[in-house]
Amino acid sequence: MALCTVSLLIGIGIDRLGFEGDVLFNVTALQQEVLYLAALLFMSLVLSSGFRQPGLALALPVLVTAAAPLLHLGALAYVLWPEGSARMNRLVALVLWILSWLWLLLVVWRALAVLLLPRRSRTRSFIAALALVAFSWAIHDAFPFSHWWYEPDVATASSRWPSPASEAVLAAQPGILDEALSDLEDERPGTIDLYFVAFAPYSQEDVFRKDVDLARKLMDDRFDTDERSITLINNPRTSLEEPMATASNLRETLNEIGAAIDPDEDVVMLYITSHGSADHRISVEFPPLKLDPITPESLRKMLDESGIKWRILVISTCYSGGFIDALKDEHTLVITAAAANRRSFGCGSESELTYFGDALFNQGLRFEDSFVKAFAVARDYVANKEKAEGQSPPSDPQIDVGAAMPAKLEALEKALRARRSGGSI
Repeated sequence: MALCTVSLLIGIGIDRLGFEGDVLFNVTALQQEVLYLAALLFMSLVLSSGFRQPGLALALPVLVTAAAPLLHLGALAYVLWPEGSARMNRLVALVLWILSWLWLLLVVWRALAVLLLPRRSRTRSFIAALALVAFSWAIHDAFPFSHWWYEPDVATASSRWPSPASEAVLAAQPGILDEALSDLEDERPGTIDLYFVAFAPYSQEDVFRKDVDLARKLMDDRFDTDERSITLINNPRTSLEEPMATASNLRETLNEIGAAIDPDEDVVMLYITSHGSADHRISVEFPPLKLDPITPESLRKMLDESGIKWRILVISTCYSGGFIDALKDEHTLVITAAAANRRSFGCGSESELTYFGDALFNQGLRFEDSFVKAFAVARDYVANKEKAEGQSPPSDPQIDVGAAMPAKLEALEKALRARRSGGSI
């Protein structure tokens, strides 16, 4: 029992290393550990009976649990492995998964080789080890691994952070928006500046907040939008830190940026990630507030009234292709996560990122300067992911490039490369 306790504490500690920020302890994971221990004791009893060696029933679990710290090496390696591309991450996870099971087989084989009588019976000990590990794998497959820690979902978060309708939030929000807008730097004469606006208006799933956090960091790091970027988010944990994602706040943000830029020179990128409906409405929700949805027509009106001429618009919602006709013009690049009649995927509370948010920013723009090329990478990535996971029908991401946009995008990309080579990014 002491060995089991040590193994338990090591596992809890290693699992904590895989999470950042606020997490909660998952006490139900103890049930899984008890189940795995019961499986080990049961198979040890079966083997001791089969080999007519009563001492094996206790000796084998003792030796295996004594080796548990070494068995945790696979989990530690996975946690500490530097993050790469999605393909590399999947490859590393597969390799470590295979190695961990082989390592367990080796440990159990060695324990049985020491314990079984007569000694040096390698074939008998290997067959016994294979049987025990196969049974463990079957248990693991039937009752998948559960983490000791988890990030609180929005329902839990709502009880930990103030309501958006509370006086504290309502009093703070105007100042938060004013401060965020005042922090935006003015455009630089003679330079094509890129401004970035991220809008995550659906509060009940944390994946949209994660989407815009990733997108803003990447745009600031690679596309020189640092101090020219802003995020509007509906989420309980950010209601006292970030401006809310409402139609009014988006309109004010676009107007402020439109007044700060050179409309003939600078480019504004708007990224919206949320749920969308089949009648082409973007969900704007932060209960108990009653907020207006965003439609293709209302978004086009906001953009036109802001005076922003050169636009990169990324709409990542279900049925987002329905926005293209209303938003497209010769000075606009429109990218959508799905066709007008298709759903997009990865927007549930269990997702770390939406499929398209991950594809466009993590897989595309992280490595490509060209927005059009990044879209092509994202489209292929999403198609492969949906096919691998059996999602049907495919989301079919869309793109529309205005007649004047290729030259403008080329000039923007050239300016970014020049500032990178000059060390200013």
